[in-house]
Amino acid sequence: MRRILITGCHGLLGQKLVELLDREFCELLGIDVHSASYFPTRRAYTYHQLDLTNRSETIELVQRIQPSAIVNTAAITNVDACEYEREACWKINTTAVESLVKAARLAGSRLVQLSSDYVFDGEAGPYSEFDRPNPISYYGKSKHASENAVLGGGIDGVIVRTVVLYGHGRKLKPSFVSWLVERLRARRDVKIVTDQISNTTLVDDLAAAIRRILELGRTGIYHVAGREILSRFEFAMKVAKVYRLSDVYIQPTLTTLLGQKAPRPLQSGLVVDKAQDDLGLTFRNAEEQLFAFREQEAMLN
Repeated sequence: MRRILITGCHGLLGQKLVELLDREFCELLGIDVHSASYFPTRRAYTYHQLDLTNRSETIELVQRIQPSAIVNTAAITNVDACEYEREACWKINTTAVESLVKAARLAGSRLVQLSSDYVFDGEAGPYSEFDRPNPISYYGKSKHASENAVLGGGIDGVIVRTVVLYGHGRKLKPSFVSWLVERLRARRDVKIVTDQISNTTLVDDLAAAIRRILELGRTGIYHVAGREILSRFEFAMKVAKVYRLSDVYIQPTLTTLLGQKAPRPLQSGLVVDKAQDDLGLTFRNAEEQLFAFREQEAMLN
């Protein structure tokens, strides 16, 4: 049976993978920095507390576990924070990945590394897997470096790029959608940019694609996201529509007016044809994702 190790298992994607990868599919193990598991009653699941920036402990644990595959979801994803906390960003987003590459090579493990559309400059998106990365933010540079570490590491490596990820999870900060819904329900104005254009991704779809990659034993680069390309403003209007909330509080603005620390790739997005064809999946459009997200919210309340 497959033995799969999920790093960053308490993050949004990590939690969804723990839920999705059942015991009929694999023996599942998780790593995160917290002292106790978020899934104490999860059957056929073993949790290990570990700081991935500790290179020797990371390699030792992987050697001891001997997983057939590692899915690394651990990362610092606050793009602005990465601009002024560069050492911490590089340590977890790049150096820790280099440790996992070495550990995977020694254990003979496949490594699935999560990445982002931020490896592109946003000048001519949407981008396919064959387009050349050119990151413009420090976060994007750290993710691009992690990709190179995996692809050049002499292992069976997979890069999965995604964009604007959201979903439900335990003990997490609100996603863009949750934040927006809360503001609209409170009838508070929000400024949403019209010049950042990309896909959006419900975490359930991303987790399903990763499961399929593991099942089929794929390597290389895959773009996984919703199949619709739209601006953040257009997406916000769809959120209001799906939740039956007034959109009069959604005010259009431009990225340059927000004063954000890190530059954003504006005309971005990911072409998902390869992933759909090769993995036999059909990704949802923005409204379909949002309806599923709303249904999940209703079940949680």
